[in-house]
Amino acid sequence: MLEETNITPTSVQVDLDIATPNWKPLYLFNLYRLMVAIFFVGTFLVSNASPIFFGQFYERLFLITGWLYVGFAIFCLFIIEQNWLSLRIQILGEVLVDIIVITILMHASGGVNSGLGMLLVVAIAGGSLLTEGRTAFFFAAVASLCVLIQVSLADLYHGLSNGKYAQAGMLGISFFATAFLAHTLARQVRVSEALAKQRGIHLQYLAQLNAQIVQHIQSGIIVADIVGRIRLFNEVARRLLGLNESPDGRTLISVVPELAERVSIWQKTGKATSSLFRSALGEVDIIATFTKLDRTGANSILIVLEDATLTTQRAQQLKLASLGRLTASIAHEIRNPLSAISHAGQLLAESSHISQDDVRLTQIIAKHSQRMNNIIESVLQLSRRSPPQTQCFNLQVWLRSYLTEFIIQHSLSRFDIIVHTHHSHNTVCFDPEQLYQVVGNLCDNGLRYCQGGGPLLQLTIGMSEESSRLYLDIQDHGEGMTEEVKAQIFEPFFTTESKGTGLGLYLAREICEANQASLHLLSHSDTGCCFRIHFSLIVDKDELITDN
Repeated sequence: MLEETNITPTSVQVDLDIATPNWKPLYLFNLYRLMVAIFFVGTFLVSNASPIFFGQFYERLFLITGWLYVGFAIFCLFIIEQNWLSLRIQILGEVLVDIIVITILMHASGGVNSGLGMLLVVAIAGGSLLTEGRTAFFFAAVASLCVLIQVSLADLYHGLSNGKYAQAGMLGISFFATAFLAHTLARQVRVSEALAKQRGIHLQYLAQLNAQIVQHIQSGIIVADIVGRIRLFNEVARRLLGLNESPDGRTLISVVPELAERVSIWQKTGKATSSLFRSALGEVDIIATFTKLDRTGANSILIVLEDATLTTQRAQQLKLASLGRLTASIAHEIRNPLSAISHAGQLLAESSHISQDDVRLTQIIAKHSQRMNNIIESVLQLSRRSPPQTQCFNLQVWLRSYLTEFIIQHSLSRFDIIVHTHHSHNTVCFDPEQLYQVVGNLCDNGLRYCQGGGPLLQLTIGMSEESSRLYLDIQDHGEGMTEEVKAQIFEPFFTTESKGTGLGLYLAREICEANQASLHLLSHSDTGCCFRIHFSLIVDKDELITDN
């Protein structure tokens, strides 16, 4: 899951007057400086390729200054790598050195007529782009002053002032014009950069917000590309499918082949909603809904996973609401006449004039009246079931107490029921009275269908490795069931016993779901069936023992 972020759109402020330190442009400018310095020295040393104006007045001064310029460029590259000085100080010092060195080279090559003054324009433009504020005009002023000093010295010592003051003035004007244009351009670049950065932060905020919404949404969300590779996978989807880690980047068929099969069916038939399925590692039934996403021509698949238990619970709530109205009618229309019939049968059985054959008939009346009353009580229990009074307690201690009572009630030996415990921490949160009803129903069913031989029931407490949830298995040694019976055992009023109501397992599953637990048939064979109760997940709870 993503960590919480403090970035908000209103908190993003960018100061346009403060440049963010960026060493790369200065590094590239130093590479340019190094190439210029090497070009000066190299062309001077190769006399045949050297222009006639390079160092024509002071060859030694030109060569020494050129070598120093090469060394200075290399030194600047080194201190950039080491970050010895701040960016602002380094730019200021380097551009001033450029102005002085180029002025000296220009003086050694014949002054402003050499054309080297244009390199001062490049130096001023580069310095203006790399700095902000009035520094650009400072560079232009220093360069103009250096050119005037050079012309004055040339005039003083050589008398070469014909027209050069005018050229120096024009060159100074070009320096200030360059500084102004570079400064304006640099400011516009910084404004654009600041706006791009601000929008980038907004986009980052929106991306993080979308990611958090996807992670905290109640439905499982999966996005797969056209080749079935997973691009987005939220925490709810991971939990529903029983996965230990997020499978981003892997193919859907390698992670959840059951879901990949339903995607393939959807692509062929166009049916947007799948039938119920369960992942091999999951513990709940899932409904998947498919939607095609078209992003710039690249088709992706949006898969929304819903816990079928929630849908079933909503349907059951509607069913129970209707059943509640029905039970009220049953209680009024049947129970009172049934009570009268039962009472009349009892009075008839107590009569001294009744024959022995009629006594048998009154017994049948009493028996079936009681059976009908039991059915009515079971139906009324569906609509009158109170909310669970959840408590946290030690399942092993509770089960030991329950089995002691169960063995006495059914006249069993302690060897008839075996209990296995595979986990040391056995704290569960459940309504103890309702758990008594669920376990009692499962154990009663196990005894009813037991074939004898060996232990009658086998109960196991363990921890699921996939979900870290505690479970209780109740294994009987009966004759098993058919696939047809298996598909209907949790349906209300379905029973294979002539005397049963068909509400026992249905009520047991409803009670488990009301306590955030689950009940399902784990296995069945010719040697018996095993039902598993998966309890709700408890995090960092000490084991508590409550009175049962």
